[in-house]
Amino acid sequence: MFPSTLKKRAEFVKITKFGSRAKTDNVISICYGGDSDLPNVGYVASKKIGNAVKRNRAKRRLRVIVREFASEFQAGYSFIFIATLTTGTCDFSKLKSDFLYCLKRSQERENQKTSA
Repeated sequence: MFPSTLKKRAEFVKITKFGSRAKTDNVISICYGGDSDLPNVGYVASKKIGNAVKRNRAKRRLRVIVREFASEFQAGYSFIFIATLTTGTCDFSKLKSDFLYCLKRSQERENQKTSA
């Protein structure tokens, strides 16, 4: 079960506005309980990261990790992963551990919010 990709601005805005966040030095995660059957994933790397090469490298690293941990995503949830200044240059194993922490933490917060 590979997550589908978010493409529309309205989806990003809704998830950013209502979603639950988790943050580390290398990645920021936003989770929102949606209505679809499959998980949805979006990637963001702002111009603060650097030029196009650096932004694409950061997003590419996040995509690889999403493919590796596709089984960890809960169905029906939407996620946005935001690259930070260090996403493209940090140690890949550290990025993986930060990614998993953010993923699980944001899912927990969203579950608490929906169950309350």
